[in-house]
Amino acid sequence: MGRPTSSPAHAVTRASALLGSVLALALLTGCGGGAGTPVTPVGAAGGVKVQPGPPATLKQLATRTGCKKPQVQTDAEELRQGVCKTDQGQYTVTTFSTDKGRDEWLAEAKKWGGNYLVGTRWVIAGNDPGMLQVFSEKVGGNIEAAAP
Repeated sequence: MGRPTSSPAHAVTRASALLGSVLALALLTGCGGGAGTPVTPVGAAGGVKVQPGPPATLKQLATRTGCKKPQVQTDAEELRQGVCKTDQGQYTVTTFSTDKGRDEWLAEAKKWGGNYLVGTRWVIAGNDPGMLQVFSEKVGGNIEAAAP
């Protein structure tokens, strides 16, 4: 028998994990999307839209992007988030238990600016869209940017 997922305590835990990870992301990305970042996904403006591929773990995504040991900041049932620092730059990798959870998180995170590489049940966030483009070639996903 699984544990209930609709209890008030579960809702508070979920909201806390979501808020904590969004705030950590805001601090990491400097609360800004950079100069003149577009609002539309890369594929929507005539670019090539990449297939998101199957879900991957935080460790798998980190390894594929050159991060040997992500610093895990959030480890909850709904999401897992770690910070990576590589020669490419600093970025966060967040994995989710559902695409709905990913979409809710992304809607909140975009309020803080930044750029996002979005895949099936995961997001890689960073300030440099060029870095995310390189990662897209390694892990799939589509690049999205928040409004400036």
